[in-house]
Amino acid sequence: MKTIDIMLPVYYGNFDELEPSIRKQIAYYKENLKDFKWTIVIAINGPLNKNEKIMCLAKDLSKKYEHVRYMHSPVAGKGSGIVNSWSASDADILSYMDIDLSTNLGCLRDIANGILTGYDLAIGSRYLKGSAIKRSFKRWFLSAAYHLIFTKLILSLKCKDAQCGFKAASPKIKELLTLVKDKNWFFETELLYLAQNKGYKIKEVPVIWTENKFSGVKLWTAIPQFVKKSLELRLRKA
Repeated sequence: MKTIDIMLPVYYGNFDELEPSIRKQIAYYKENLKDFKWTIVIAINGPLNKNEKIMCLAKDLSKKYEHVRYMHSPVAGKGSGIVNSWSASDADILSYMDIDLSTNLGCLRDIANGILTGYDLAIGSRYLKGSAIKRSFKRWFLSAAYHLIFTKLILSLKCKDAQCGFKAASPKIKELLTLVKDKNWFFETELLYLAQNKGYKIKEVPVIWTENKFSGVKLWTAIPQFVKKSLELRLRKA
């Protein structure tokens, strides 16, 4: 039986979302992942003095549910939590998803199957034929512009959606994790850029996705950062 670790990158701001998300996932996986040995890993990121409350909750959840464990990364950022939890995992399939479960859980098997059929990375995409998304026009427009201008024109990424928080990888991906410099939201684009340039096999999978209006990403703050980081990544020599 293949093993899959499902990472949930979280920080203190996710306190109210954590247990409902865990309960929903456990109920779904018990019915729909019977052919996998699965574990949910709560990947807490950031200083302990800010995350003490959510650390306590994660400990309680790991005691309450046999399929749940947790780990802590002292450096703040989504990328930090994923890199550390993936690096420490010995599962056959490494995966992560956003805690708000914007992507339908039924899509998890699709990205898992991508890894089982020989791909190094399998990524959820909101912009493939067969995808179904519900989001505001403003966020759709800004996301589409980002992927067209920066991931396509500057980074020459072949995938249509770099930033969907729903990805899986084979253990081979650990070779790349030490090269990833960004510890926050740009982590996903950087990882795909490095993987593509080094010849990793990447599969893009259509997803069912519903926008969470309480997203932790502040667009007008994030966009200038993405612009800067895209240019820096394109000019990086190694």
